[in-house]
Amino acid sequence: MAVLSTAALWKLLVFGALVVTPAAVVVVANYHTFVGVHEVEACNRCHVMRPMVVDMMDPKSDALAARHFKNRWIPKDQCYACHSDYGLSGDLAAKMEGFRHLARYTTRTYTEPIQYHGVFNNNNCMNCHANMPAFEAVPWHHTVKVSLGKNETSCLSCHGLAHPTRAARTPGSSDYNRLVGEEP
Repeated sequence: MAVLSTAALWKLLVFGALVVTPAAVVVVANYHTFVGVHEVEACNRCHVMRPMVVDMMDPKSDALAARHFKNRWIPKDQCYACHSDYGLSGDLAAKMEGFRHLARYTTRTYTEPIQYHGVFNNNNCMNCHANMPAFEAVPWHHTVKVSLGKNETSCLSCHGLAHPTRAARTPGSSDYNRLVGEEP
């Protein structure tokens, strides 16, 4: 059996310290980042997202997210289920948006209350609701189905806000302490 020289042993140790260990850390961190972000608790860890999570879990709230949550219409990963488009590109886009949120949160380059600047993709709703008997039973849904698919009409126009209003999420508002989970 060959014995390693001291120089060869040092080279292996340096290789392990500079290549193998960082690679292992990246693999573990990526797994946590790309799988752990699906959980509601990942959103709740962020101060500016907490109002949405607290309201969603509030049995008295009638916001759309809260109605879905209390009726268990989405069994787990509720935030991610509604806020990620389907397929690999949607999954990647949602994770990149989450990373952008994290970067802005970490660098404190946001203002409260946060505001969504995009157009919510109705297909995130339609993936669950389209072709369901309850959906099909509403005549108005047939009238707007095409415009919903093109995001010309928003599901929220009829079904109400998904989350608390910006005014309610503004620090100093009468509802702010409840929404950040700091009610006395």
